Amino acid sequence: MPEPNLVPLFDPPRELTEMEAANLMSLLTSNGIEAVLVEAEMLPNLPSRIDVPSDQLKEARRIVEEALDAGPSAAEEGEAASEVQ
Repeated sequence: MPEPNLVPLFDPPRELTEMEAANLMSLLTSNGIEAVLVEAEMLPNLPSRIDVPSDQLKEARRIVEEALDAGPSAAEEGEAASEVQ
């Protein structure tokens, strides 16, 4: 199977902290997006980047945009709803 054509999720590139990158990776993979975290291992002071297959780019951006629009309160509500009573 050929490698998918990976493209940056954000254009122009957006600086992501390690925590932001981890959260976005989790969000994307849980929605079926084959995201790849690209880090500059030799230069850890450089920001991370998330790449996605070009054929999933539009869907990945939609998912991230919806999550950002919903804000932290939506994440807290989702977490509370998933807790077992």
